[in-house]
Amino acid sequence: MMLLKDKMVMEMMTNISRRNLSGVYIFDTLPGDEKRQPTCFEDCTEEKQQEWLDSLAPEAVKNLAIQLGKTLRAIGDQFDIIAGYEEEESIGEL
Repeated sequence: MMLLKDKMVMEMMTNISRRNLSGVYIFDTLPGDEKRQPTCFEDCTEEKQQEWLDSLAPEAVKNLAIQLGKTLRAIGDQFDIIAGYEEEESIGEL
């Protein structure tokens, strides 16, 4: 059974575009490209991400995780995004 979240991720991965959010670039070719171009990690296919991760030293993977964490934090702060169960918590307080 596919969850809505999984379905949304699958749709996003088939409609890939360069959003350039994290600043962590890999040369990759997206559908419609004639040649490889600098592409942010999060904009690459999962297959390309895995291939690139396999080539990294452990310290480089840590640096990637830190950079992606900073990017997530910045996006959350900019758009005031909070994930969780706020609605359920407020219902329990009634």
